[in-house]
Amino acid sequence: MIDISQKEIWFVVGSQELYGEETLRKVAEHSQQIAKGIDASSQIPVKIVYKDVVKSPNQITNVCLEANSNKNCIGIVAWMHTFSPAKMWIGGLSILKKPLCHLHTQFNAEIPWASMDMDFMNLNQSAHGDREFGFIMSRMRKKRKVIVGHWEDERVQKKLGNWTRVALGWDELQNLKVARIGDNMREVAVTEGDKVEAQIRFGVSVNGYDSSDVTKHIEKVTDKQLNDLLAVYEAEYNLTPSIKEGGAQRQSLVDAAKIELGLRAFLEEGGFGAFTDTFENLGVW
Repeated sequence: MIDISQKEIWFVVGSQELYGEETLRKVAEHSQQIAKGIDASSQIPVKIVYKDVVKSPNQITNVCLEANSNKNCIGIVAWMHTFSPAKMWIGGLSILKKPLCHLHTQFNAEIPWASMDMDFMNLNQSAHGDREFGFIMSRMRKKRKVIVGHWEDERVQKKLGNWTRVALGWDELQNLKVARIGDNMREVAVTEGDKVEAQIRFGVSVNGYDSSDVTKHIEKVTDKQLNDLLAVYEAEYNLTPSIKEGGAQRQSLVDAAKIELGLRAFLEEGGFGAFTDTFENLGVW
């Protein structure tokens, strides 16, 4: 089973130094509140981790490098609270290897028309900042997901959750080992995938194994293991009379249970997350 309890999405907020200490303090406060809000959402299956507001090319590059090397980080959600000059982002975006989501939102759900002044305008420039950020990603042809809407809306949180699940899938692919059992059927084109290309493009490591690599584990299955698994079959499945205890085809169920136990042992020993055979039947472990 895949454990996602330690996986994280980093919430990175863009701004710049010229806004001054007081404005940037408010930017950080707002950003932390948003990060806590979406982290608490039931729509998002992993932790949302607030990273400090980035205000310079070096800070941006450093957070991207840190994300690349952190095994728990599966992606970045970026938001521009204020105007963050996009040339500052070129270096970081160029090296970022993790999935990226651009959250085009604003801190306030409503615009306070009656009390709005220049201080408010100076602090809340996400419409301007996100447009600048979107421009540079388009100019760089940077692959990303764009989500538009207020961060408290369930619709927005649901879209964030959907993207997060895609990021989890991407992360799993980077570490996935696939066992190809019975590799290969000679001269048959459809059974021979390009394993090198799969690893280059998706990160999936596919290697071939002989059926004997599995059968040696099948031969080690104990009577207790077998009887325990058969008991699970009896309790959790509706079995046809012919494969129940004493049935004419009971042995076929016993053989299948042995194969399952042997295959599980083979996969666990090799650290495989999936397997396939020469007929391209994929099993996810």
